[in-house]
Amino acid sequence: MSIKTISYRLNLLSIILVGLPLSGLFAQESIDVSYSFGSILVHTAQIEPIAGNRVDGFSLTYTTKNKLGAQWKRYYNYPNYGFTYKYKSYNYPEVLGHAHSFTTFLQLSFLKRRRIFDLGFRGKIGLAYLNKTYDQDTNPLNTAISSHLNIAAETQFYSKIRLHPVFFEYSYGLNHFSNGLVKAPNLGINSLNHQFSVGYELENPIDKYTVPLRPREPYIKNEYWIYTVFGTKEVKDHDKRFGFVTMSLNYSRQISMINKLGFGFDFVRDGAATKYARENYHYSGTEDLNFRCGPNLQTEFLFGRTNFFAAYGFYLGNTDYYTTRAYYKVGTKIYFNNFFAIALIRAIPLFRAEALLFGVGYRINGKNPSPD
Repeated sequence: MSIKTISYRLNLLSIILVGLPLSGLFAQESIDVSYSFGSILVHTAQIEPIAGNRVDGFSLTYTTKNKLGAQWKRYYNYPNYGFTYKYKSYNYPEVLGHAHSFTTFLQLSFLKRRRIFDLGFRGKIGLAYLNKTYDQDTNPLNTAISSHLNIAAETQFYSKIRLHPVFFEYSYGLNHFSNGLVKAPNLGINSLNHQFSVGYELENPIDKYTVPLRPREPYIKNEYWIYTVFGTKEVKDHDKRFGFVTMSLNYSRQISMINKLGFGFDFVRDGAATKYARENYHYSGTEDLNFRCGPNLQTEFLFGRTNFFAAYGFYLGNTDYYTTRAYYKVGTKIYFNNFFAIALIRAIPLFRAEALLFGVGYRINGKNPSPD
C-alpha cells in the first residue's frame, strides 16, 4: 500500500471520527516510539547535489504529566509537552552522515474533545549533533552543515487514534538543522518526513472540564523593556568569528490572555558586515558598514514563564551592500520576574539565518508572570 493511500485513509478516518460525540476525557503522560522517512527539501540550488537520497529515522518521546491549573493553558486547549530524542540517517554517509537531536516540544490539539481521536500541531526546538560537516578539502559538497553542534527545529501536523492505554499516530512535517551562521557555510538542511508512532499512556484519563477556572488576570499595559544580545557569526572562507551586538528598545501592550503586540528599535553592531561586503559585493570604500539600525513590529505569545517572540523590521540608511533592508527575529523569552533571558535567530528573508543571538533584558511597568 502506498503512502498516499495510507494518508488518504487516515484523513478520511479523521473526518469520520471528528463528528462522533466524544467525551471530554484525555490523558497526558505517555511514551512512544516512531519511525520516519522522507526526503531533503531543496531550498536552494546548492543543495541539489546532496538531496537525492531518502532520509530515515527513529525517535523516542516522553510526554510529561500535564498540570492543568495554569490559567494560560486553557486558552491553548490544554497543550501537552515533553522531550524527544531522534536519530536521522541521510543515507549519504560520506557527505551528510547522520544526526542525533534532543528537543523539547509543545503539542497543541485542534479538538476540544479528544478521548478517541486527536488532531493537532506539534512544534519542537532543541540541539542536534551531526557527525559530518563541511570541509574544503575532504567534504566540499556539504555546504549545508559546517559545525557538529546545530539548532534542531521541527514542525508536525499529527492525527492520533487512542485506544487507552495504547495509541497510534501519523504525522507529517518539516525538520530543520542549522547553526545560525555561527560557522560558515551554513545553508542548513531541511527534510520533509512522514512519521508513524505507537505509544503507551502512563496515567489515567483526566477530565479537563472539571478544572476550576481562575478569575482572569489583568492585562499588562504600557510595558517598556530593553535588552542587549550578543552573538557570533562567520564569513565564508574566513576562519575568524565576528562579534555581533544588538541593543533593542521596545514597547508592548497585552491584547489578550496569550498575546502581546508592540514595536521596537534595534541598534546593531555587526563585525562581519564590512568584510562580507568586500568579499561578496566588491565593496572597495573606506566607510564602516558594520553599524545598522531600524524599527520593527513584534508579537509575543505567552506560555507562562517561557514565551514565543517574533519581530519583523527594516534597516534605515545606506544599505547598498546588504542583500535586503528587511530582517526578522524569532525565538524565546524566559522570565525571571522582571528580568528575562532571550535567545533569537536574526535572519533576512526568506529563512536565511544571519546570526544566532543570546541576551538579557529588563521590563518596566510589567508584572510577575504566572509561575506555571
